[in-house]
Amino acid sequence: MTTPATAPAPRWLGDAGQVALAVVLAGVLLPPGLQSVHVGGVPAAWAVAIAGAIIVVHLCVTTARRRPIHSFAVGSFACAILLVAPEVDGVTDFLESSRYSPILLPSALCFFPLLYAVSAHTRPPWPNAALGVGLVGSGLTLARLWGFTGTPIRPWAWWLLVGTAAVGGTVAAWSMGRYRATRAAWTAQLAERAAADERRRIAREMHDVVAHSLAVMVSQAEAGRLVVPGSPERAPEILTTIADAGREALTEMRGLLGVLRDDEVPTEPQPGLADLPALIERVRAAGVEVEFSADEPLQVPPAVGLTVYRVVQESLTNVTRHAGRRATARVTVGRAADGIGVLVTNTGTVPTAARPGRGLTGMRERVEAVGGTLEAGPAGEGWRVSVKVPL
Repeated sequence: MTTPATAPAPRWLGDAGQVALAVVLAGVLLPPGLQSVHVGGVPAAWAVAIAGAIIVVHLCVTTARRRPIHSFAVGSFACAILLVAPEVDGVTDFLESSRYSPILLPSALCFFPLLYAVSAHTRPPWPNAALGVGLVGSGLTLARLWGFTGTPIRPWAWWLLVGTAAVGGTVAAWSMGRYRATRAAWTAQLAERAAADERRRIAREMHDVVAHSLAVMVSQAEAGRLVVPGSPERAPEILTTIADAGREALTEMRGLLGVLRDDEVPTEPQPGLADLPALIERVRAAGVEVEFSADEPLQVPPAVGLTVYRVVQESLTNVTRHAGRRATARVTVGRAADGIGVLVTNTGTVPTAARPGRGLTGMRERVEAVGGTLEAGPAGEGWRVSVKVPL
């Protein structure tokens, strides 16, 4: 389930933010650039080309989130036009007679949001390719500006400033984009892991509910087929046991399905230690002699109580299904060192599976989820399941 705290933002919200960024950049950077071109003293054809390039690079920022690769390619071509265009005069001159390359127009800074968009919203090899284009462009920019003297600051300080802005800005924009992509991938992986854990939990619940209830119902049906012809008066008792097992299974499954649907209707509470006697009685009604003992009173957290209940339920279900007609079982629940201990033993046929089934695997996962340990294996002529859970 996706909660409001982890729900992803609507796509339109991200698009609106991108458009807002483009509008702000255009409002701040575009007017001085167009003014510089207007009074720049360059041929008309180049004036149109430079003005078109800076307008295009601003438009590319608008589409960078939805089409990062195309926007970056078009924006890089526009910056290349600024790089090769002749020098201009303009309102941003430091000195009265200075001329400078159009690559120094403020709108050239839009290259960095375009590089960020590619590194944040595309898969390899596009981010690395975009970084390569940015570094090559930085080198060509430094070469284009070699010998520029239209600044009042010292030459070494000027080159340090330009080099840091070009190379440092390129690396910073790329790094921020990769950080955003890595964080998004990590968040998605956490969500997938949480969904997988939830699916496993629900699968364990469904297995425990269905396996136990069906085992009781099948056992009672087989007993009824053998007993009822000779003792018809026992038919209501057997049918009542079958109905009760089916009704309990339906109730628990309805609760699980309600969780899956995220219903607001309250579901039945999960079983716990207080429900163990009823569970034992149903297994006894299925024909298995069960001896049960428990320390009183035992106050445990709901998660621990549910774990103990499911372990006992699965263990007795395995007895009903695998141990044979004359199997007996003993269930002991009591205090242990710093926690609670559960011991389920039985006589009868020991399962000889090549590997643990889903029931045993599910029990182990349940116990480990609450910090406990589980040991299961043959014991004498039967089977033994021992669980210790800290409190």
